[in-house]
Amino acid sequence: MNKRFCSILVLWMLGLVVLLAGCSRELQQRQAFIGFLQKEVIPRNSGLLIPTKAMRKKFGIYATHYDVIVEYNKVMLEKVGRPLEKLQREYQEAVKPEANVEERRKAIITYRKALQPIKAALDMEIVTTESEVGKLDQPNELKEIYTQAVEKHVRIPAKALEAMIPAIETMMDKSLELLNYIIANKGKVEIRDGMILVDRNKDKDQATLAKIEAMQAEIRNMEQAIQIQHKEFIRQSIGK
Repeated sequence: MNKRFCSILVLWMLGLVVLLAGCSRELQQRQAFIGFLQKEVIPRNSGLLIPTKAMRKKFGIYATHYDVIVEYNKVMLEKVGRPLEKLQREYQEAVKPEANVEERRKAIITYRKALQPIKAALDMEIVTTESEVGKLDQPNELKEIYTQAVEKHVRIPAKALEAMIPAIETMMDKSLELLNYIIANKGKVEIRDGMILVDRNKDKDQATLAKIEAMQAEIRNMEQAIQIQHKEFIRQSIGK
């Protein structure tokens, strides 16, 4: 065997060893990441665990795959969750008991208008995240598990938010309808200390009272459902 052939053979064997080592390393990283998703991510119902530097090193390139899920949750909390909470606080302050009908109408209109950029941020981040997920190159073994993590910590909360914002808009419309009805029946109905009052001693006003009570009950039910949805979103988010 000549020296040149021996040299080529040695280089080929060394290359094969490096290739096999690389494949082995990728397999270890993949298995570590799969184990992390199965044990620490998919079962979690509150927040997301942020990997340490040592954990990220074990995951290799797959650490950036987890970053897609984490980044989605961070952006959603920053651009949707917290703005919704702030908007709700401002609204509650605006409709304090001493607020009159016109002040309440203005608060509702302001609230509804402020929902638009929040909804736009939600829609944009959902599209961005789904695009990032679609670009990831994953073996089938990992893809199946990763999809479960995305479903739980991206798609399910996104669906809840997508349903919640139109529900808030509907509730605001119903609240505005109630205030307009009060204005239309000025003299028979008034708001005093945050309470809607109707003279119950007048038979002719009983229909007005019944309508107002029905509208209030509908709004309360809507508000309770929205509060549950929002708490669930915050509970599943990072940095509560």
